[in-house]
Amino acid sequence: MDIETPVLAMDWYPSGKGSNEVLAVACSDGSFKLLSKAGRIEKSVAEAHATSIISIKWSYEGTLATAGEDGQVKTWSRGGMLRSQVVNGGKPIYCIVWSPESDSILYCQDKQLHIVPTLPGNKSLSWKAHDGVVLQADWNPANGLIVSCGEDSKYRVWD
Repeated sequence: MDIETPVLAMDWYPSGKGSNEVLAVACSDGSFKLLSKAGRIEKSVAEAHATSIISIKWSYEGTLATAGEDGQVKTWSRGGMLRSQVVNGGKPIYCIVWSPESDSILYCQDKQLHIVPTLPGNKSLSWKAHDGVVLQADWNPANGLIVSCGEDSKYRVWD
């Protein structure tokens, strides 16, 4: 499958057995595409972000999150419909990860890690994680630990 714009990130959402598996592909022009297992574009969302989408992730429940150079995090339905704008910041967001319960999103912005709830009534949490820009993070669904790495050439584990 050829996609006309450079792909910067992708995430596979296996929905069990059968042909309902979907690959989400984030593009440098601010769009994303949902591709079937056969490689057919099922949905193309143009102008999802004002600039490049740097990170794209499926939740364990089938909600899609996108983040980009525009400093925004947005959530989308499995069919590609905008659900909400979770974050509207001024600096690029290099990484997003869903919590194991799919009720919060961890994102990396500048030297900090942020956890923002996707459900009302929960509190956000932020902390300085590195001395340089945080580039990647992951959230372990088995033990709840978070690992991050940054331009300071260090990785750290958080509980």
